[in-house]
Amino acid sequence: MDFTYPPEAEVFRAEFRAWLDEHLTPEMHAGAGSSMDPDADRLERQREWNRTLADARYAAIAWPEEWGGRGAGLMEQVVFAEEMNRAGAPGTLNPIGLSNIAPAIIEHGSDAQKRALLPRMLRGDDIWCQGFSEPNAGSDLASLRTTAVRDGDSWIVNGQKTWNTFGHYRQLV
Repeated sequence: MDFTYPPEAEVFRAEFRAWLDEHLTPEMHAGAGSSMDPDADRLERQREWNRTLADARYAAIAWPEEWGGRGAGLMEQVVFAEEMNRAGAPGTLNPIGLSNIAPAIIEHGSDAQKRALLPRMLRGDDIWCQGFSEPNAGSDLASLRTTAVRDGDSWIVNGQKTWNTFGHYRQLV
């Protein structure tokens, strides 16, 4: 088996490595760490790094170019992950939004939704979370019993959730 990368992947590697060498400052590097234990200072460093990535179209490289990505293929995504790891760079701030929610909006959302939501996701201005498990339901969404009812500008949630990925950032926003 030949495990060498195609030439275009190595061109991308050299480009991205040079970009990281130029932009990954010690202050940005300090933004690395657990996203599960945030504080306001770390959150701001992570947002700054995310904006730096987004401005260079590296925050979501597989996204279409028209929405701030690079339209990157699989090999470029692999190289991107390798180089981020090699450099010890912090990842993107909003992995649930960028990887799980945005593709659905790009594919099925209205133009107004795309214009309103995608740039804020990309830059880390909005941090999306997910939480859909509850006692006796696990990941079986058909058995969920929790409901939410609109009450003015708020939602009243009736039920119990067992986890909410990235929900802890709400206290810092």
